[in-house]
Amino acid sequence: MTQSVAEPSLDDPSATEPAPTPRRRTGARGARPGGRSERVVRAVMHAAAAELARVGYMALRIEDVAALAGVNKTTVYRRWPTKAELVKATLRSLVDGDGEAPDTGSLRLDLLELVRRIVAVASMPVGHGIYRVLLAELHLPEVEAFARACDGERFAPWREVLERAVARGELPRGSDLRLIIEMIRSPLAHRLFQLREPVDDSVLQAVVDTVLVGAKSGGAVLRAASPGPPEPPATAAPAPRDPAHR
Repeated sequence: MTQSVAEPSLDDPSATEPAPTPRRRTGARGARPGGRSERVVRAVMHAAAAELARVGYMALRIEDVAALAGVNKTTVYRRWPTKAELVKATLRSLVDGDGEAPDTGSLRLDLLELVRRIVAVASMPVGHGIYRVLLAELHLPEVEAFARACDGERFAPWREVLERAVARGELPRGSDLRLIIEMIRSPLAHRLFQLREPVDDSVLQAVVDTVLVGAKSGGAVLRAASPGPPEPPATAAPAPRDPAHR
């Protein structure tokens, strides 16, 4: 009689490899590309993204993520001690594209590459679900806190692209870079996540070109508020009429 041998799980000690040297930031400590540690990270990230899209942040349970990933919950807690840290790491794994700033030598082409990354992430059911859930739960202080914490990472490649454009003279100095980023990303987010409408490349080009026309002409350079119209001079009230005077 042949005895079947079960395939070892990600938590099987016999599959453990020597502790690797950290090489890149994945939300976990000591994840070696291609090693068991990275396989665990990948499985947990996929499971956390699926659960976050399904139930949202408040209803997310580490136990459910661990079960879906095929690991013990202690494995998850070792790398991400709190639910907030797990969610932040999951969001980092879904950053537009690979997080690197494109460098084509043209501001317009760089921005088109960045907006195409947004659409690529939003086109994935999990990515779309997570964005919608976060928008619905953004009023919660904890969700708002880690959403703000992720903003710096999400905007970093955009800032790098725009700063290079300022240095090349494509944008005037003093331009509000965050305003330009928001002017491009906001209409796309509105269409994708609130209206749930598809966004094709012609829309992406129209959004980028419209914002660039204003930004290149200095429209994003914030100026001091101009003083309002002068107050009209006060007029003296007429003297009361003497009733005896005719």
